[in-house]
Amino acid sequence: MSKLRVLTVCTGNVCRSPAAAVILRRSLELAGLADQVEVESGGTSWDSDGRPMDERTVLALEHAGYVKPFVHTARVIHQSEMSTWDLVLPMTKEHAEAMRRKVAQIPEGEPRPEVYLWRQFDPAAPANAREEDLGVPDPWYEGQKAFDRTVLHMEKALPSLVLYIRGLLRERGRREA
Repeated sequence: MSKLRVLTVCTGNVCRSPAAAVILRRSLELAGLADQVEVESGGTSWDSDGRPMDERTVLALEHAGYVKPFVHTARVIHQSEMSTWDLVLPMTKEHAEAMRRKVAQIPEGEPRPEVYLWRQFDPAAPANAREEDLGVPDPWYEGQKAFDRTVLHMEKALPSLVLYIRGLLRERGRREA
């Protein structure tokens, strides 16, 4: 069975989306699914292309118990790669809209990823919340505590997200059998 491919998305790909990729990879590892799922991250803006993960994000991940090294180089998501993803997890409504525009441009007959906001998997998020209310706040203009809070808040979505990914893998297994 081919690997399920998951993409986390934020603006510059130096804070939220690479942190999301790190914490999701770890959760999948703990669930015994790491060998079945590939997790990457990307950004919607060229501003940080080629840069490493922001040092405040690295520190926030360490504070939350994740172990370095966090291998990462910021990159922009290209239209040409959209059909290669199975699940796209943007951090905000604006990121989701950008990804949905790219998905809409995928030629007919090619695979299309599902696009869900990261916080749609957060059990603390209201079930009837609008997308604009489900964004993962950008800690960029705040201090280290904001980065620490961001990682801790993103972790809340992991149990539901891993369960959802497990379901996607089961569904894929049935289709490929």
